[in-house]
Amino acid sequence: MNLLTRPSTLRLAVFFSTLPTPWLLAMILLTAPVCLQAQRVESFGVFGGLNFPFTVDLGLNNDPRYYGQFTVRATPVGFSYGYDHVGYGFLITPSMVKIGQKFNIRNTAGGEVGKRDVQMTYFTVPVALKLHLNDLAFFRLSAVASVHFDYLLSGKETITHTASKLRYPEGVIVPSEPGYDQVYDGVFVPEVNNQVYVGKDQFNAFQISAGIGFHSDFDFNDNWGMNFDGRAIFGIFDPRKSSYINDLKNTSPATDLYGQRREVYLAASVGFARIIQIKEKFRAKSSGRGSGGTSYRQPRNKKPKG
Repeated sequence: MNLLTRPSTLRLAVFFSTLPTPWLLAMILLTAPVCLQAQRVESFGVFGGLNFPFTVDLGLNNDPRYYGQFTVRATPVGFSYGYDHVGYGFLITPSMVKIGQKFNIRNTAGGEVGKRDVQMTYFTVPVALKLHLNDLAFFRLSAVASVHFDYLLSGKETITHTASKLRYPEGVIVPSEPGYDQVYDGVFVPEVNNQVYVGKDQFNAFQISAGIGFHSDFDFNDNWGMNFDGRAIFGIFDPRKSSYINDLKNTSPATDLYGQRREVYLAASVGFARIIQIKEKFRAKSSGRGSGGTSYRQPRNKKPKG
């Protein structure tokens, strides 16, 4: 008997046809997740983006020479692997990321005469949990919580400024090189260009960060899609070595004012992904009967011919 002509199927069709439209829509929404549970989605892709870093340093904040400025860094390239089930998913996005804020250098009159550039490049491996806010067939919006494991590739702080007069705070050493002349209301400094003020050897090789944000997936078709990701990411530890921090804390005068530091940045990225849909195989149960209902099993008491 054909599936569409079975009495049970006909009764169900009649039942659903008598339901009011709101009730019919409710039944579809309630049964949709059950249908989707048999499907999982994997994706492999590439992405790139921009970062908006903030170097939260209590020492630099108390130094009258420095004032933070709006900074944009890049995430040149990254790779992604995603796994999505109904309601949740996982996302791994290893990439190279550049962070660290730039600070304006101000003279004793308040004018801008140069910059201090805090810059770090990490190879990072973020592992994220996605909680789907919706599960449409072509679009998924997810809340994201992630842990980032970071390895330092390069790190330094450079100073560039014109010849000017700066106000060094008490507790900060004045360089003894030629061109630095201390007077009653400041210090005359020479012109410097990209002078390395803090080298890579003063930074920790590893960092752990945590991130929260949103991730969206747009599926063009069954094979390709685009995704957007926006997160706020917080460094768990001070990126500088404890030995360097102790020198700032216990030495007077020191090269900088002592203060705790954390790296925070807003990350936005866009990517493209190859989609692989994994569907549960459907296996029809066999009743051992033909289409006419006749059993093909031989009687137990009948011997086979030949």
